[in-house]
Amino acid sequence: MNHEILGAGQPRQIGIRDRVLTLRSYSMFDGLDDDAMLLLAEHGTSSQYPDGAIITPEGEQTRALFLVVEGEISVSRNGQTLGTRRAGDAYGGLPLLARELSTLAVAVGDTSTLEIPAAAFEAALTENFSLLRTTLRGLGSSVLAMRGNLPTNPSGRREVDEGCFYLEPLSLVQRLIQLRQGAFRHMNMEALLDLARSMIEIRFDAGALLWSTGDPSTHALHIDVGRVRCTERDGRHASVGRGFTIGVLDAWSGSRVYEARAETPLIAFRIDVESFLALLEAYPEVGLDLLRGFAHDLLEGSQPARVPANGA
Repeated sequence: MNHEILGAGQPRQIGIRDRVLTLRSYSMFDGLDDDAMLLLAEHGTSSQYPDGAIITPEGEQTRALFLVVEGEISVSRNGQTLGTRRAGDAYGGLPLLARELSTLAVAVGDTSTLEIPAAAFEAALTENFSLLRTTLRGLGSSVLAMRGNLPTNPSGRREVDEGCFYLEPLSLVQRLIQLRQGAFRHMNMEALLDLARSMIEIRFDAGALLWSTGDPSTHALHIDVGRVRCTERDGRHASVGRGFTIGVLDAWSGSRVYEARAETPLIAFRIDVESFLALLEAYPEVGLDLLRGFAHDLLEGSQPARVPANGA
């Protein structure tokens, strides 16, 4: 394959209606409203690459989300082939969101793409909640599948912090301080305050069933004290503790994919899905931060020697 050809591709004049139709053919955009489709189509450009053309060099900032319309894109890093993107696939979304450097992407045969610039795609995620919600659902489901439908990698060895049991409920200020020290620490203060106000403290005895596989995914649980055992249908399991939020990823699928049971007395905070979605709509930058975390986890998970980050 000739890797000497380098460039941004030859632009093709395709009308916005055809760009919208192209976007609608991609499953990753299922569920998008018309405004989201138009927003992406307005910024999208069509390009044509000859066989062997370098679409993105390795080690540069990812400049766009590439939708493969015709042909194929070979993706590699450090000389090792990572995969091939074909018509109907997308390339560049994960490093774009995770803000990591690009892999080498090379056209295989004559290849045409619809390209949405990185800045325009990120702006669209914060401007249109339909796009943000749909992208969260897609990446969240991918992270869950990568972990074998468990909230964390069952093969990764990690100590579980159970915290210290307390009798009196936490005040709003104490709850806010707890959140600032955990997985939600990157939220802006207004969003964090709204989250703290919406959370409901729930206590469980050791052995209590939190939910079963197949139950509706109506809420997540942020564990403050105790230890929870999560078990998949085939018997694989993982335990999580203080500071871990379970039930976030399967919320996008609508039903639970693993059983959750308290192994010790448990203090947790319930986060209703509808309240959380309202929070994301009010503070889209929080959703964008979640997407960056999902993208980072998926990129980490593509490297066998490394263990995916926490979060469920």
